[in-house]
Amino acid sequence: MKILLFKPFEKYSEKTLLLIGVFFTLLGSFFAYVFNIRFDGIIDIHIVPNTFSYQALLDNLINIFCLVLFLYISTKYINKKTRLIDILNTALVARAPFYILPFFNINGVIKKASEDVIQFANPELISQISSSNLFIIIVFGIITILFLVWYISLLFNGFKVASNAKGKTPIILFVISLLLAEVLSKFLIVQLY
Repeated sequence: MKILLFKPFEKYSEKTLLLIGVFFTLLGSFFAYVFNIRFDGIIDIHIVPNTFSYQALLDNLINIFCLVLFLYISTKYINKKTRLIDILNTALVARAPFYILPFFNINGVIKKASEDVIQFANPELISQISSSNLFIIIVFGIITILFLVWYISLLFNGFKVASNAKGKTPIILFVISLLLAEVLSKFLIVQLY
């Protein structure tokens, strides 16, 4: 089970990983559309009033492109024999945990709870925040952090397998790649909308 959840790149073929990754990307884009979620950055998830089907898919495609671009450059620096398909599969499969998060906004529950908490964010009004809404936000926040850790863990494990990375340099390159991918994805998504 540990291999399936954290190290699928060591067990499954590139064709299987590609099919799984594409399937989850399409499914995640559909869920983002249905539950009004935007993945507007490689490590971002936001609840919005309305999402269009093309937005959800385009957000994911931009995020995957940015991840692949910078991770591939880094892995090529580490190991000239790194294959593009391995980095593409890493980006596709690693994002799967993020695609589960839209389910928490069924019937707009997270959006409503967030609006309630924001409405009473003034220090004088804090005591008026609904404890159930505060609980919902805290639980969603904890789950989101856990899924973010899972996502980055999958990304790093795929990065290591694809590049045969060892030592500290790959860790530094990985972090720089993520930061650059986040900045570029945000820039591209803002430019498109």
